[in-house]
Amino acid sequence: MAANFWTIPGIIKNGVVMPQSDTPLPNGVHVEILIRSVDMPPELKSELDQWGQASDEAWALIEQWEAEER
Repeated sequence: MAANFWTIPGIIKNGVVMPQSDTPLPNGVHVEILIRSVDMPPELKSELDQWGQASDEAWALIEQWEAEER
């Protein structure tokens, strides 16, 4: 089944996501926040890149450990 989703533009104000549309949002609905890299401050992009690299290195260690266990 294909996932249905809406795209609602928003902006962060004081750490809170503020929708920039009049689309009604039901209480209790789960949302995902996607930050486009073009909108990302360079410091945040660098930090996320570092986390991604650390994650890749961690998975490589896990895979190595699993291969040694066989």
